[in-house]
Amino acid sequence: MNRKVMFIAEVGSNYNADIEVAKKYIYAARDSGANAVKFQTLRRDKLVAPKILLNGTWTDNPVYHSFNNLELQDDWHYILKATADELGIEFISTPFYLEAVDLLEKVGVCTCKIASGDITFFPLLEAVGHTGQRVILSTGASSLPDVERAVNILTRSGAGEISLLHCVTNYPPRWDEMNLRAIVTLKETFDLPVGISDHSPGNMVPIAAVALGATVIEKHITFDRSLPGPDHPFSVTMAEFSDMVRQVRLLEQTLGTGEKVPTEAELAKQHRIRRGIYDPVTYEPSDDPKGIWLRPEHKPS
Repeated sequence: MNRKVMFIAEVGSNYNADIEVAKKYIYAARDSGANAVKFQTLRRDKLVAPKILLNGTWTDNPVYHSFNNLELQDDWHYILKATADELGIEFISTPFYLEAVDLLEKVGVCTCKIASGDITFFPLLEAVGHTGQRVILSTGASSLPDVERAVNILTRSGAGEISLLHCVTNYPPRWDEMNLRAIVTLKETFDLPVGISDHSPGNMVPIAAVALGATVIEKHITFDRSLPGPDHPFSVTMAEFSDMVRQVRLLEQTLGTGEKVPTEAELAKQHRIRRGIYDPVTYEPSDDPKGIWLRPEHKPS
C-alpha cells in the first residue's frame, strides 16, 4: 500500500532565540502544508567541546561560542508543543543530549528525530528506543554497517516505527554528492520507510526522492535567507516549501499503484485506437486475414 509523504519543516535555529518567531514558524509550517515542524533540543556544554587542540596547543573552540544563542529553553518546548497541537501539526525535536530525551517525553512528543552525527551515539539511541516513540534517523556521513548497527540498537531498545533519512551532511551539498539511488538501497536493505533530509536548493531533489520511493521529506525553512544565523542560507523560504508540497502531492497522484492496467478513460476509447480487419473494397469489418488493418475512425465514410 502506498503511504503519503510526510513533510517535516525544520526550523532548527532559524527562530533566532525568539519564542514569538518560533511560534510564527509553526503557523507558517502549517499553512505551507507541512505535517510536522521540527526544532532542536540542545545544550552546547553537552554537544561541543569548549577547547580544541590546534597545532599542539589547546585553544578556544570557535564553534562552541557560535552555539551561544542556539539553545531552545526547556519551558519553551511546552509552549511550542501546545501551539502545534492547537494548529493540528506535529511538534518534533531532535535531542542532542541524554536528558533531552526525558524532556521531550515529558513534553509529549510522539516522534523523535536523531541527527546524522549521533548515529554512533549509542547511549542516545538506547534512550530514544526505550521511549517506544517513532524514530526518524538521519544517515548522513554513514555507511550501511553504521545504519545497521543503529537500527539494531533502536529495535532492541524498543523503538516504535523507524524511518531512515538519506542525507548528505554538506550545507548545501554539491549535485554530484546527492547519490539519490541510496534511497533505494536503504529501502531494499532494511525494509523500512525511507526519506531524505535535504539541504540542496529548490525542489528537484525532494521530487526525485519521492519518485524513488521516499515517504519522508525534511527541509530547513526560513522567512528570509539573508537573516543572520547558520541555517538560514541553505534553507528554503515558506513559499518554496509550499510549492514543494504542492508538486509532490501532484507527483503522488501520478505515481499510481504500479499495476499495468488501462485507465477507465483508456478503456472507453480502446476500441477506437486499436486496429481491426476490414474488407479492402467495402471497408466493412472482415475476418479475412488478407484484409486491411484500420482503426475505426480511419475508415472512409
